[in-house]
Amino acid sequence: MTGRRTFVTRILAPSKQRSLPGRYALWVQGLSMAAFAWAFLGWLNETWLFWWDSPVWFNRYTEYVLILCFGLWRIAAEHNPYTRRRLVVLVACVAVLWGLIPWQFPFFEPYVGYPGRQPEFPSLHTPGTLTFFLVLAAVLLFGRRVICGWNCPCVGIRETVGFPFRHVTPRGRWAWRLRHTKWIFFTLYVGAGVVLLSPLNSWSEAYLGFFGLVVVLPYFATLFLSPLTGNRSYCRYLCPFGATFGLLNKVGFYRIDYDERTCTDCGTCLQVCDMGIPVVELGRRSGKVDVADCMGCGRCVTECPTGSLVFRDVRDVVMPGSTRDVIAPGSTRDRSHLRRWATSDRLQAGAFAAALMVAVAGAAWYSAAVGTPAELATDLGASLCRIH
Repeated sequence: MTGRRTFVTRILAPSKQRSLPGRYALWVQGLSMAAFAWAFLGWLNETWLFWWDSPVWFNRYTEYVLILCFGLWRIAAEHNPYTRRRLVVLVACVAVLWGLIPWQFPFFEPYVGYPGRQPEFPSLHTPGTLTFFLVLAAVLLFGRRVICGWNCPCVGIRETVGFPFRHVTPRGRWAWRLRHTKWIFFTLYVGAGVVLLSPLNSWSEAYLGFFGLVVVLPYFATLFLSPLTGNRSYCRYLCPFGATFGLLNKVGFYRIDYDERTCTDCGTCLQVCDMGIPVVELGRRSGKVDVADCMGCGRCVTECPTGSLVFRDVRDVVMPGSTRDVIAPGSTRDRSHLRRWATSDRLQAGAFAAALMVAVAGAAWYSAAVGTPAELATDLGASLCRIH
């Protein structure tokens, strides 16, 4: 296994680098662009073309298959143990929750309001659905990272297929200021939420169609612009869903604490952040990084050579004795703890694998019991009663 990983790393990953962006061969970048095109054509086929009866290798699920394939490469080539574990979780969640379950065992979600169509699990992006509310609560407690860092296909394709374009990520003051453009799309998203929670009519139906194009077309367009704008331009400047979770970053419990006394201003945190966040500048200004843009990937925390950065969330409020007021080696969720957790906590890894298997089995049972053609009740209790 070691020899195989060394070979993969030597051929496809920057030598002896962890989370630092590196330059990849043109054939690797070309392979990524071909995968982007395949994902786009798959979505186009299911939406408009309808070729070959929309097989899994040429429909919206094609994107998740590509994330799985490129994700295996990224997991094998990654040197940072924390990032490697995050990629394992991200790729597995996309493959199982977003791919396997809705493709093989589809079922509709309970919801409130009146969506334009029945929401099929997982309906995270549809306001009023069960997963929408659950994820909002989780983000409020633990930060945007619970979805953007660990369970988002939009991030997944950029973290795997788009990885060779990290080195061209725009950084600096002007690139940071452009982040405000996403609030335009967030406003449109709020409008869509109002429409979804109201009776549907011809005007609202037209608005939902317009909003769908506003989301989908830039989503795929930014994939093809990756050689010029980096792999995370959509997340940084256009994603209305990320902006929604980012607001909860600000008002919730999540943040990254910064210790100016130990910081050597080496710039590593700036180089590894694909969101272009001026970590040191924000840290010196307020002693923390709590901006809406941070998706909690952990690269800055786990690559800081002096351990000057540390994660904080609701656990530090509920169990204040589990962390220290002053950042120091050994503090919960600092560099040393996260790296140690990523390589030693096999019990959690086994529990995660078991949870995915239970999710698949539960989805198979629920799909068979409820049946996808039937109208699902708008509240969860009534939905469960229908099973009996």
